[in-house]
Amino acid sequence: MKYVMIFHANLNYAYLPERRYEFVIRNSYELIFDTMREHFPEDKYTFEASGYTIEQMALKTPDVLAKLKAAIESGQCEFMGSPYAHPMLPNFPEEDGRWSIKFSNDIYEKHLGMVSDSFWNPECGWRSYVPQQILDNGYKNLLGEFEAYSRSLDQDGNPLRPEIYDLEKIEDSKFYKFDFQYDLPGDESAIHLPFKNLEGYEDSDLRILMRTDRIAMFGVMYMMGGEGNTLENYVKLLKKFSAQKPGEPEGAVLLFADDAEYVGTNAWYNLKYCNDPEAIFEKMDDAEEKLVGLVREVKKLGRMVSFGQACREIPALEDKIAFDDNCAWHGGKASNWADTPMAQLLRPWQDLVRETFHAKKASLPEAVVEKFWFHLTNSYNSDGQWPPTTKKSPHIIYPFNYQYCFENLLTADTLLGGVDKASLATDPVQTMKDIFTMQQDLVLQKAASLADGGTDGEQKSAALAQELIARARNYGSVDRTLKILFPAEYATRAGLLMEARQLVGGVVVAGDKD
Repeated sequence: MKYVMIFHANLNYAYLPERRYEFVIRNSYELIFDTMREHFPEDKYTFEASGYTIEQMALKTPDVLAKLKAAIESGQCEFMGSPYAHPMLPNFPEEDGRWSIKFSNDIYEKHLGMVSDSFWNPECGWRSYVPQQILDNGYKNLLGEFEAYSRSLDQDGNPLRPEIYDLEKIEDSKFYKFDFQYDLPGDESAIHLPFKNLEGYEDSDLRILMRTDRIAMFGVMYMMGGEGNTLENYVKLLKKFSAQKPGEPEGAVLLFADDAEYVGTNAWYNLKYCNDPEAIFEKMDDAEEKLVGLVREVKKLGRMVSFGQACREIPALEDKIAFDDNCAWHGGKASNWADTPMAQLLRPWQDLVRETFHAKKASLPEAVVEKFWFHLTNSYNSDGQWPPTTKKSPHIIYPFNYQYCFENLLTADTLLGGVDKASLATDPVQTMKDIFTMQQDLVLQKAASLADGGTDGEQKSAALAQELIARARNYGSVDRTLKILFPAEYATRAGLLMEARQLVGGVVVAGDKD
């Protein structure tokens, strides 16, 4: 069996402010490059990064970018592309996504001197036109997700994998849903061999190889030191899913296809899996040891290859493959990213800006047109509108990430001479209430408990926390007639909430189920 590791690098990451970029680059990306070069110089791996991420590396850590370029040129590292600012491609028009992918390709040519054949589709979000966007930008190999495929229907409305669909179909998903009811056999061909017959694209040269959360998520938990997620158990899991049917050609297993930031830092682990927003993007001192230990054990099982090699050197299945429109990875829906309060605030403005552009584009200079598309599509950055605020997980959107979306959208708006924002039906105050109120209530509940039975110091902190929340809930300074939410208004209130949360010793942001 062959084995593939994909490290997905994204500096447009939720809760990651620009001031922490160099920390993440050096403690995660550089660690990966150095570890693989020093310990496993003959072994292949795949490193994916958005155009934005590569550009930030060039600005902040050119020495680390040089290491990536050297790894690519040596043939050890396969580089994998993705859209410039990590947008959810299914949530916006086809034309828009093409531009975002083009902007990444321009950056790859500039800083790496090449464009890859392999593509990482953010969150594996799907719409029927996504493959065409990818093909039109020169890509031939696409990462897919087994769980999305096995819960999808073909064009006639029949489940592609009825035995799995009947147990694992998801009617409504507000967030992620890791729920595996089907005992997947270890010799499952769909996670070993690439597909070539994508519904609607059978005549193309596109190859799709799929990750599965059944394996990849163990990799994240292993790097994070999750209970029971030992190297021994990881290897047992890989051995199970390395079985192959008699007569089947040697396949490949995607043993890690997730955020590179989980190698070297704890990234979003505490927020995503523990509902604890306080301890994120901290250094993991044992990361190199764990990566070395994993690769050494995997090499005992088989050969490490790149994603592109697995897609092109392994004979492809003849089976039909399809994905439901609006599906995404981790049991989510692409529309989940479009349904958050912040996304609902931004989308009408984005649509109005796009509509105005199409009315004026004939009179715009070519350079302005391209600049317009750059900033508009950057405003689609998924993590600037994520995570959703639900009763189960009443998260807030991080101010820096929202600011990135807002400022890019305002630039696109300004390039057109301004649009009539007063015509929008959005309400910035209601958006802030939708995002902040549930978590503010959790802080107030804890503050009340401390005020009742805490120490003198805890009571004093609780009183200040209550005062900060009260101040944050005063929206008198917000001009609701403007219909847009200025980042400073949002950041001020988010900052008061985060300070109040720390004053009471933190809260676990998990409540009743939806």
